[in-house]
Amino acid sequence: MGILLAITSVFVAPILKEKFGTVKSMCAMLFMFSLCLLAMGIWTDSKLAIIISVVVAGALLGNNNTLITAAVMNAAPVERSTASAAYSFLRFIGGAIAPYLAGKLGESFNSHVPFIVGAAFVLVAVLFVFMNQHHVKHVDDAPSGH
Repeated sequence: MGILLAITSVFVAPILKEKFGTVKSMCAMLFMFSLCLLAMGIWTDSKLAIIISVVVAGALLGNNNTLITAAVMNAAPVERSTASAAYSFLRFIGGAIAPYLAGKLGESFNSHVPFIVGAAFVLVAVLFVFMNQHHVKHVDDAPSGH
């Protein structure tokens, strides 16, 4: 997973950004990530399915690390340091809350539910970004040193 994450974030994401644009590439990667989470939710009891899904997720997340960071840095109407701080805050607060909520969902329902809920939230995020892409379509027009 880690190797794919590194390779895709450095080599593949810039190609996707150049060929398809940041927002479209980001939405595509997030959509595929939601499918990956859904697969984990459906086949939670299969070690092989989880292993394959985690490895595939590494590639998808590597692309998204680069694409989302570029989008945030180029879309924000504030200085890069402020945009970076705000983005990091939101990213890490989600990273702190998600494991707790996933554990509670697993305890209250079953081990499939956290993955399915995660897939649903990612899909909602994709739909939100896609429906509002006119607000961020300028991210690819920003100079690379923005």
